[in-house]
Amino acid sequence: MAQHVRTVEATLAVRVPVNAAGSLTDGATRIVERVDAVDRVEELTVCGLTPGLNDTVVDLEVRLTLARERETATAADRALAAGVGVRDVADVEAVEPDSPPARERATA
Repeated sequence: MAQHVRTVEATLAVRVPVNAAGSLTDGATRIVERVDAVDRVEELTVCGLTPGLNDTVVDLEVRLTLARERETATAADRALAAGVGVRDVADVEAVEPDSPPARERATA
């Protein structure tokens, strides 16, 4: 029986327009939340910035809840990659909703 994926942690790169309202973190959160596959962003950590002429690429580590269950983490990866403004998706991992973030699990 396949385990369905609903909560994931992923490393993403998103394009935030230079004229976006709020901070780069706010803009990155809005980009991720607009992806059809995403229900809500639980946690978001900015890991890097690459400024450009019309946008800034923001590298993120996110924990999010998907709008619907996916068959595998790979299917969740494809659904995230299809989002407008998402430049790159890496390291998508299914997690239990109440588990600590990966960063905390690595140091424990």
